[in-house]
Amino acid sequence: MEKQQLLFEQSRLSDRGTAEMVLQYISASRGEPGPMVTKTIDLGISLLRGGNTVVQKRMLQALKDKKDVGFFTSMSGFMQQCSVLDLDAFERTNKAKGLGMSTESGAGNLADAEITCKIFRFLQLLCEGHNLEFQNYLRTQAGNTTTVNIIICTVDYLLRLQESIMDFYWHYSGKDVIDKAGKDNFLRAIMVAAQVFNSLTEYIQGPCSLNQLALAHSRLWDAVGGFLYIFAHMQDKLSKDPEQLELLREFMKLQKEMMIMLLSMLEGNVMNGPIGKQMVDTLVESSTNVEMILKFFDIFLKMKDLTTSEAFLEFDTNNDGALSAKEFRKAMHAQKVFAREEIEYIMMCVDANHDGKVDFTEFTDRFHNPAKDIGFTMAVLLTNLSEHMPNEPKLERLMTKAKSVLDYFEPYLGRIEIQGSANRIERVYFEIKQSHIDQWEKPQIKESKRSFLHSVVNEGGDKEKLESFVNFCEDTIFEMQHATSISAEEQRMAAMRSGTSSGEGGVLEPLSMTYRFLRDMLSRDERTDWTSLDFVSYRMFKSMTYWQLLIAFIKANFRLAWFLLTVVFHISWTLIKFVVNMMMGEKEAEASGQPDQAALPMPMALPMGPIAELPPEDGIDPQESQGQPEVEPGAGFVDGLMQDGDGNGHLGKPMANGLDAGVKHETLNGQTQDVKTKEEDIAKTAAPTKAPPPLLTSQVSVDGQRRISTSAESTKQEDEPAQDAPEFEYGRYILSLFARNFYNFKYMALLLAFLINIVLLFFKVTKLHDDAPSVELPESDDIVANLTAALAGGGEEEDDDSGSEAVIIEEDFYYLNPIIRSLAILHTLMAFSMLVAYYCLKVPLVIFKREKEIARQLEFEGLYIVEQPSEEDVKAQWDKLVLSTQSFPESYWDKFVKKKVRARYAEQYDFEAISSLLGMEQADTVTPETEKSKIIPAFLANVDLQYQLWKWGVIITDNSFLYLLWYFIFSILGNFNFFFFAAHLLDVAIGFKTLRTILQSVTHNGKQLVLTVMLTCVVVYIYTVVAFNFFRKFYVKEEDGQVDYKCHDMATCFVYHLHTGVRAGGGIGDEIEPADGDAKEVYRILFDITFFFFVIVILLAIIQGLIIDAFGELRDQLEQVKEDME
Repeated sequence: MEKQQLLFEQSRLSDRGTAEMVLQYISASRGEPGPMVTKTIDLGISLLRGGNTVVQKRMLQALKDKKDVGFFTSMSGFMQQCSVLDLDAFERTNKAKGLGMSTESGAGNLADAEITCKIFRFLQLLCEGHNLEFQNYLRTQAGNTTTVNIIICTVDYLLRLQESIMDFYWHYSGKDVIDKAGKDNFLRAIMVAAQVFNSLTEYIQGPCSLNQLALAHSRLWDAVGGFLYIFAHMQDKLSKDPEQLELLREFMKLQKEMMIMLLSMLEGNVMNGPIGKQMVDTLVESSTNVEMILKFFDIFLKMKDLTTSEAFLEFDTNNDGALSAKEFRKAMHAQKVFAREEIEYIMMCVDANHDGKVDFTEFTDRFHNPAKDIGFTMAVLLTNLSEHMPNEPKLERLMTKAKSVLDYFEPYLGRIEIQGSANRIERVYFEIKQSHIDQWEKPQIKESKRSFLHSVVNEGGDKEKLESFVNFCEDTIFEMQHATSISAEEQRMAAMRSGTSSGEGGVLEPLSMTYRFLRDMLSRDERTDWTSLDFVSYRMFKSMTYWQLLIAFIKANFRLAWFLLTVVFHISWTLIKFVVNMMMGEKEAEASGQPDQAALPMPMALPMGPIAELPPEDGIDPQESQGQPEVEPGAGFVDGLMQDGDGNGHLGKPMANGLDAGVKHETLNGQTQDVKTKEEDIAKTAAPTKAPPPLLTSQVSVDGQRRISTSAESTKQEDEPAQDAPEFEYGRYILSLFARNFYNFKYMALLLAFLINIVLLFFKVTKLHDDAPSVELPESDDIVANLTAALAGGGEEEDDDSGSEAVIIEEDFYYLNPIIRSLAILHTLMAFSMLVAYYCLKVPLVIFKREKEIARQLEFEGLYIVEQPSEEDVKAQWDKLVLSTQSFPESYWDKFVKKKVRARYAEQYDFEAISSLLGMEQADTVTPETEKSKIIPAFLANVDLQYQLWKWGVIITDNSFLYLLWYFIFSILGNFNFFFFAAHLLDVAIGFKTLRTILQSVTHNGKQLVLTVMLTCVVVYIYTVVAFNFFRKFYVKEEDGQVDYKCHDMATCFVYHLHTGVRAGGGIGDEIEPADGDAKEVYRILFDITFFFFVIVILLAIIQGLIIDAFGELRDQLEQVKEDME
């Protein structure tokens, strides 16, 4: 919503001529910076923030219409006047300080770093979102009298900046430590250089091939070679001093920005192209520096595996993660992972703690994470370069040096081929993080993956398989996002456990409070003189009259009854609130008088592939969302827009996450303030982090949308204002516990079912005679006896003399009674936990799939608008119930699907009818808030009852949920009759894949199987008619003087043929009287033979064949899946 609101406000300002005003002010400045220029660029950045394509097109059209040369000459003049590090001025300042002369701090050393970052940020946003037309226009202005190449101007400034950083490196190369003043200057230069690299990346992404060639023919390679030298030697110098680690991290982040820019240079290029050759030449010329960088990465990437190995941990006898320097060296020698010179280098980098020992865990984390982050980008660059330049001998030597690093990242390097903007297939690389690998191996994901693979084999063509794959990807992404949200509460709990030691603020605080309350109560009880208290009570009781005793007795009973009713009410109320909270999901923030400044939570993206939000569809008003009031553009919002300008270049007080929407913007008053050296402040001060280019993109839009530029991550940092961390939610944590242990509950319930059925083997039947002493049976045994008698029916009359029967456990095993009772209660708890866990883990995915299906049919097929579903389609009729609810769509990612549907079909169909169908307001007005009823509880007033009704209808029709529901019901019945637990053993066929395949073989051809059984019944009925009319006498049986007529009424005759005739090996002829010597003997023979042939030989064999064929087909599918995966 905030994204749409931002786009709406930007467009309103642009419609009032703000975009043209920004360009005119910049042109009028004639390249002379000043406060007005700074504010103008701030406004331009705010208008373009987030990649507003409407403002981009408006600015480009204004420049083309007016053929404004002044804008480009002014931007070129700004770059020429932007300062760089000045070593001479720095030395003069230091000498003046040494002589006690007053001087302005940092004079002449990037004092204009803030405005410099804003200039390049503004140029970056002009090309945001792969705006190819603006990218080309920055290089050459066709039709203008004077052409200014902004691309080359940017490279020229980058080269000047690199040379000034090199001067400062040489100044400090002979010194052991870089002082605070030098560190501040380096940090300013790194901040500006990072923004310049970001701008260059945006100039060429898409790709823009002409801008790539312009950069390739410029002096960019000189700057790259110089930066490689700086990175290699600064890494070597700063890593040996723990006090310089913050500066080292900033240099490594800058190195990553440069690698991303080089990757963008290779985007869309052909094999053995000129850009690839120039890049190889640059890397070969700086091969010494590249090898130093690779060696640094290799050492600290191996360090993680070394310090976590069991052999290394044996040296840590105290298990405190610390070793002496001598032990640390000895441990590394013993592992034989590093060479001697590498061990010496590591020992120069380590530092001792207050005990004089080396904290190897902290030391490893200090370097491993940055090395892994930036080393991956280096590995992707070399891998991509080797594919662009195959059989290049110069590159092969470099790849040999980098083999160890490449082998390390090989398991984490994903590849996918997509069609680029030039309609060419491009290979895209992305990082597969260990956390995502762990999620991919979660049981629920593996189950979804197995189901997809087995179903997609039967799809017709490649198009159907591709559609199924896209749907599977959407479902899996949602399922992984949901799993991440579930585990988030556990991570927060682990983070909050640090507060439990003080007894306050921890997650276990309620338990500790209960413990302290009980402890205090018991201590008071120990101090109480119960003897005197009992004596006083006894005297009071003796002095009471009978009437007073009656009144006291009535009051005591009333209070006891009131107490019991209160307990029952609170327990019932808690269960109701629990169910309602599960229905409502996460609580939404209540609307307040002022608009909420907290940023909306971003969806979890796969690694290194940020997806920026696209502008709304044409014809859709971003303010048309339900419940979203229209915000008038005022000064407050303009102030909020202006904050972005300083979110990229502040040297004083940088704002968290790019900007703080709740704090008014403050600019520097011209004086350069000291740069903080803490890592967090440096990260905030630096230019927005650049995400990898499409070569590193990790996620492809499933709807065929264009890829978004890699500056989306920096935009997200600006868009998200700072917000306070929410309080810990115990309810969500408990539900997450259920969800994460769903499969554990299943296995525990199955184990309990086996144990209960083992105990059932000790049950026996005991006859109870009337003259025998009464035996007190447990309640369950009494119920078993009653059920047995009810099922026996008329048989009771015959067995009256022998007495009734009871099912009990043998007396020798009397102790099994409480055991089976406890196991039954535990099994019911497990069954209930399975039901709750499935609701939390799988039901959101079920709702997501159903909402996605409804949204797709509504948007692309026009269901319910173009055509109405048939009356027999109960599913579609039920789904129509949810269209008019305010909560739909709740789980589906496209929250604006209703607006898209109305905008798409409003011209052809009645606008009011569509609005009524979708439950939308016809006019863009803010509906007044209705006063909430004071009768309905607050947590029930916010429930969308119609949506919840539809939701529970979907849940109840879900087969897995129905299975678990019946599982739970049978578990409850098992507490009254233990033999119900025998049904739970069938869960073995569901829980194991092999047995599930056997079960599926029965249901795979279910329709054909049912039809064949019906045909068998029809054939048997025809034989029943023949037998009833012609062969009744052969069905008469006499036993012990009693005559049993099996075929003297049609119903009995038909049941007898089904029950006995079909089961007989030779047909019905084996079960009735022989026809030897009878007048109808010939006809009986034909009757018996045809019954045997048609029913036993053919129909029963067909039924068996259907099951066997289904089993073989499923087995072939499993083999086909394995072959396809290979």
